[in-house]
Parts: sequence; structure tokens; C-alpha cells
Amino acid sequence: MSIRVLIIISFSILSVVLFTGYPAVVCGETETVTGMEFVSVKGGCFQMGDTTGEGDPNERPAHEVCVSDFSMGKYEVTNEQFRKFRSSHDSGKFERLTLNEDKQPVVNVSWDDATAYAKWLSSKSGHTFRLPTEAEWEYAARGGTASSRYWGNDNAEACKYANVADATAKKSFPKWTSFNCSDGYLVSAPVGSFKPNAYGLYDMLGNAWEWVEDVYNAEAYSKLPKSNPIYEGVGEYRVERGGGWSNGPLGIRSSHRVGL
Repeated sequence: MSIRVLIIISFSILSVVLFTGYPAVVCGETETVTGMEFVSVKGGCFQMGDTTGEGDPNERPAHEVCVSDFSMGKYEVTNEQFRKFRSSHDSGKFERLTLNEDKQPVVNVSWDDATAYAKWLSSKSGHTFRLPTEAEWEYAARGGTASSRYWGNDNAEACKYANVADATAKKSFPKWTSFNCSDGYLVSAPVGSFKPNAYGLYDMLGNAWEWVEDVYNAEAYSKLPKSNPIYEGVGEYRVERGGGWSNGPLGIRSSHRVGL
């Protein structure tokens, strides 16, 4: 499982300018410890959850949620960046194919590892970093869209925007459910290899699953407030979002959520 972090911005220090209107994005902020780039996203309201009828029960009910302004990592955290925190980290292999290249997303990290990385980065940089909430993550992933995927619902378009289970993977793993296209990678790709969404964020769907802050609860959507929700109740698991390189259409959706 991979990481994408969010920064709580001190606007006077970082000199970030947010435009009015929706959507509004400010790009170009880079933190100096690991070189991660950030995209600033203007907050707003959206329909969170399964709005198309494709999803699982834990994605319902679809409901209006509003989030405040935030800045999110432009890319998933890479092996190279994570190893500045933990030099011995091994992302492993799949079928003898490495997941350890510098620019591949870091994987095989627990939720505790992910939050420890954010805390370490906060202590080193002087700014506050954390995992995004589930609501912030979905708002960012959708990029202002209401469709299941931020590029639309044409399967053939998926491989322009995401590293997913594709036609090539289907040949090697015939039991996999796949998209009818080829993305050029059998396992994880270097971050930023595909087109971004409308907010300038890369790999929000596919490539590697991403941890978020929330405790997993299948019925969380019926229990949370409208404004900046986060589920912090008792639970054994945390939420993961976005799907990965081995996922087909069901797992590659902006509203898809699992607990691990």
C-alpha cells in the first residue's frame, strides 16, 4: 500500500495564492526534505460515494460533503522519497518483477508507517503533513467530475490516465478482470507516467493503493457530518483508496473504498 500526503499550509510562509471560484488549483509548491511537489486545491462541496450504481454497499448513501482548501502531493510517495525516512525499506517484488525502483511508488507500508512518515516529514520541514481524510482524497481524485473515473467511463481511455489491470496483464493472468487497453506496465509504473486529472494530480486511480486517515467503517457515510468529515470511531482497519496496477474496472473508481 502506498502513501500520498497532504500539507496543512501556512499561507504566509509558503506564499500560496488561492483563486476564487471552482475549481481552482495552484501548482508548484515543493518541500525541500524529499523534493515532493504539491498541488493546492480550492475546497468545495461534492457528492461523495457511489453516484452511478456501480459500487458496493459501503459506498452508499451518496451524500453531499464539503471540504476546506488543502494541498496534496502531486504524485504518490516514491521509494526514493520514503527511503530518506527509512533507508532499509524494501517494497518487494511481484512474480520476480521489482517494485523497488526509485521512482516507483513505495508499497508494503502499513498505515502506521505512512503516518510515521508524515510525522517525520513534519519534524524535518517545519510544516505540518498528514494523510488526507477519505473525503479530501475523493474530492481530489474526482477532480470536479461526477463519473466513476475522472477520465469518464470509456474503458479504452483508462490506460491514458492510469496504470491498471490491462490487456497485457490479462494474457499473463487470465483470471484477472481487466480494462480493454494496454498501459505499458505489468507492475507499478514510475509516478507521473500517465495523464493527470483536472486538478493536476497524478495516479489518483491505479498504480498503488493509497492510505487515508480514516478508520474503516462500512456504514460511515450515514454517521458523519457534511463539513470536513472524518471517521475516527473504533475499528480494526483503516481505509485505502484508488486501486492499484492489478485492479480492473470495479476497483478503479473514485468512490471505491476498502478497509485493511
